[in-house]
Amino acid sequence: MSVVAVVSLIFFVVGLLLGVSAMLHGTERPVAPKVAPHERRSEHDPASEPSPVANRSTVASFAFAFGLTGYLMSRQSAWPAWGIVLTAIAVGGAAFALQSLLIARWAIPSARADEPDPRYLLQGTLARVTQSADINGTGELVYVLDGHECALPVRSLDGTALAEGVDVVIDRVDEGVAYAELWATVEQRL
Repeated sequence: MSVVAVVSLIFFVVGLLLGVSAMLHGTERPVAPKVAPHERRSEHDPASEPSPVANRSTVASFAFAFGLTGYLMSRQSAWPAWGIVLTAIAVGGAAFALQSLLIARWAIPSARADEPDPRYLLQGTLARVTQSADINGTGELVYVLDGHECALPVRSLDGTALAEGVDVVIDRVDEGVAYAELWATVEQRL
């Protein structure tokens, strides 16, 4: 196997791994939250927007296209190494440009436009009751999100009492009060 084929194959594998990483972890930049998680009004944070040009998915698209083109051309054509490398760079550059355009024209604008119902931003979050709530009464729960521990007033979703120390799942946060259901009840449905 030629040097061009080996280098191309390495680029191809790195591109695949970066692409999978981008699919699993996204391309947003990590930022510290400015408000408590239950005070968020949207999941979109402009500070976390990826650069349309320099991010994991654009690098992955270049590496994948470069690697695939270089490998296939080195195995299937009689072109000289410099011609294969220049062609692979051109194809990789085109993939990079298309991925950047896709992010700039579709992904970022759609994330900006997404306005989820703020009451349900914490839906499914596991929490622990720290102050019991009587029937139709209010207690307090604690949950951890983005590495921060937060407390909220809590009421049972179905109006039953919530004992101190039980695990609950938040359904919604309405006017600063979390409505939660016992984890044991949710677990039975799973």
